[in-house]
Amino acid sequence: MSVFCQGLFEGKVVLVTGGGTGIGNVIARTFGEHGAKVAIASRKQVVLDAAKEELKANGIECIAIACDIRKPEMVALVVNEIIAVWGSLDVLVNNAAGNFPARIEDLSANAFKTVIDIDLQGTFNVSKAAFDAWMKENGGAIINITAPYENFGVAWQAHAAAAKAGVVSFTRSAAVEWRPLGIRVNGVAPGGVLQTEGIDRLQESLTNKPGAGVYVEAGDIASAVLFLASDAARCITGENLYVDGGATVDMTKMAAYES
Repeated sequence: MSVFCQGLFEGKVVLVTGGGTGIGNVIARTFGEHGAKVAIASRKQVVLDAAKEELKANGIECIAIACDIRKPEMVALVVNEIIAVWGSLDVLVNNAAGNFPARIEDLSANAFKTVIDIDLQGTFNVSKAAFDAWMKENGGAIINITAPYENFGVAWQAHAAAAKAGVVSFTRSAAVEWRPLGIRVNGVAPGGVLQTEGIDRLQESLTNKPGAGVYVEAGDIASAVLFLASDAARCITGENLYVDGGATVDMTKMAAYES
């Protein structure tokens, strides 16, 4: 049972990048369950089509558009299509990301650049397109999915950590510049999210078995995103909200509690 009223986002249009699978798909579904019209974007149309049919089967109005967020011209076309179909773009969730566990010594320059291009450049590309096409004149909310990496070192994640730290910084800068225009920009930093490709890959690479750390569920991330997109957070901008079950409060005690 949701803690949010069912029609909270009635009449609102939401774009979720990386909305075909994982956290992004749960975020898209949760917005739709609360009345929003939802656009999902990802690179693979076949994945998007399956996600779209599932969302529509649950009574959610949805469009799905293939897009490589590394390409500004393609992103602009997607944003313009959403506005042409539904007449607005009220909320943007920059969720699409690329990641894989790797030691720095094993990272090629191209591999490092690829993650930067998807996570950081992609976040800029979609944010700028939404700003130019709609939010500059009409306001809105942007929520960037970040990571709790910017304040400490993370083994096997130097590429993703660098990219997400950049996203956090971009979030704060955009919040400052765009606040007078009625645009709020915030971040949500998930901890380890159960049953997602990212955490499965990391666990397999590091331990070959599920870890005993502190984990959250995709629905927890979606709830945080909905809160930041809602009027309940109308005075919140430039923040990066950690949703990690307290894992980063004490990095030495990430194991599950044992009595």
